[in-house]
Amino acid sequence: MSLLIFILLARSCYTDIRYRIIENKCVISILLINVLFFLMGKEQIYLSSSIVILSIGTVCVLSHCIGAGDVKLLAVLGLTFPLRELLDFIFLVAVSGLPLILVIYCLHHFTRGKFSKTLPYGVAITCGYLLKIFI
Repeated sequence: MSLLIFILLARSCYTDIRYRIIENKCVISILLINVLFFLMGKEQIYLSSSIVILSIGTVCVLSHCIGAGDVKLLAVLGLTFPLRELLDFIFLVAVSGLPLILVIYCLHHFTRGKFSKTLPYGVAITCGYLLKIFI
């Protein structure tokens, strides 16, 4: 994994926690880095994984279950995994989201509603991605 991708993921986490937005420029930058690595022969790109994520993610966005930025980030990161490893990636993202849910719930509860109840799921997506890469 590129240090630049790591920095972009850290930025995405920051903006998601602070503003509940995953910036398109970060997602596009990660996409361009992945494509560049592919063109250099350093990495494989798995479009099928990304298409599956975008297809299911579109339904989730339209039903207001997840934000579009989360789906875009998942799809771009999903490019690095073959279809057979996609469920592992999604599982690790979901497991990474569990502590996040508890933290957000406690913050919301103990601040008497001053802290947003929405989840900055870009953090869980990033953690799941890093776990998948390093495991």
